[in-house]
Amino acid sequence: MSQRTLTERVMMVKPGMLLVGIDLGRDDNVAVVLSDTAQRLARFKFPHTRAGYDFFYHQLEQLRAQHPGQGLLIGMEPTNHYWKWLAADLEAHQPPLPYRLVNAYTVRKHREGEQLERAKDDVRDAFQIAELLRTGKFTETQLLQGTYAQLRQYATLHMRLQHDAAQLQNVLTTAVDLGFPELRQVFKDLSGETALALLRTASCASTIRELPLSEFLAQVREQLPGQRLSVSKLKQAHALAQTSVGLVDTGALHFTIQVYSEQLVHARESLKRAETALVELFLTMPEAPYLLSLPAIRPLFAALLLAELGDPRDFSCASQWVKLAGVQPVADSSGHRTRSPTPMSHQGRSRLRELLYWLVLRWVQHDPYFKAEYERLQTRPQHPLTKMEALGALMNKALHVIWAVLRDRTFYDPQHRQSGAGAH
Repeated sequence: MSQRTLTERVMMVKPGMLLVGIDLGRDDNVAVVLSDTAQRLARFKFPHTRAGYDFFYHQLEQLRAQHPGQGLLIGMEPTNHYWKWLAADLEAHQPPLPYRLVNAYTVRKHREGEQLERAKDDVRDAFQIAELLRTGKFTETQLLQGTYAQLRQYATLHMRLQHDAAQLQNVLTTAVDLGFPELRQVFKDLSGETALALLRTASCASTIRELPLSEFLAQVREQLPGQRLSVSKLKQAHALAQTSVGLVDTGALHFTIQVYSEQLVHARESLKRAETALVELFLTMPEAPYLLSLPAIRPLFAALLLAELGDPRDFSCASQWVKLAGVQPVADSSGHRTRSPTPMSHQGRSRLRELLYWLVLRWVQHDPYFKAEYERLQTRPQHPLTKMEALGALMNKALHVIWAVLRDRTFYDPQHRQSGAGAH
């Protein structure tokens, strides 16, 4: 779906059209209906229930009967997940009712610019949303459908589980440091199988000191029957425990470490299951073979990347992906003040920018063309870039390469990468 210009979006508002602005809430929503000439025609509330949505549709039917014209357009902010409930119902309605999203930042600034007292309430916000619809200041973002929606859900779950596992590892490390600070000289990563087996056996140095080496090894081995242990590291840990400055185990500390260890194991298992489901779904999608032809990209990374990009058919050119990621250069100057000639906007999907950053780092290492471009951008005679600026420019270029590969349904060819990078 092409992203229309402001003029084209304004032309979508036909004479006699009803503009419905909705300020969404967890329980209740406020709707304000304007005419195409900014006359307020109605105001009402409705909840997120079947009866509430039916009341909303009934009110719209009554208004359309009272003010016959050329249809209606519904607008709302993408507030949390609340907008998805209503958007899905609008799409399922017979006939489907058109809706558009309005940026929350735009709503706030528009309201503050028009009302100097800076008053805020749900009715004012709903009015501003309808007014922004009337003036064409909306986006044409729609709900993801089918496998793309599932892929995004899996990717969101993966990100949350990854965050939870990292947080659990941090609190586990802090707790272990209290009872056995020297342990990290042996195990850099306390989430390994041998390290976790040790912690489930005796988490504090004071407890380990009381056990002969043979008994200590036997107890740890009981935690991992039939699996290989790093005996040499366990011997090092036992030796360090003899002179450790860690706190004496009070029972509560050992219990705390055991609980965190169990939670970390469970979080890692859940993360692995999410990764498996994510990759399995990705491999069934038509974009998979073409994305996997890109240099130094693995299935999990490619799946996460496609989950952030969404359905390529919803975009008309690579520049829209660039704006989606927020990696396009934007001017930031006023009078004689200039922060930077071309700073990155950062107004987009932060997770997508993060993925692009790591992707470009790998391409600079493994792809001769991107490596040469990285060096050229830093050494060109006019306006040479810093290392980080060069990476930012390559993030933009990488999106054009990905777009060309998916648009043409072709495998990445190192011999024709320049034509891919120049596709718009």
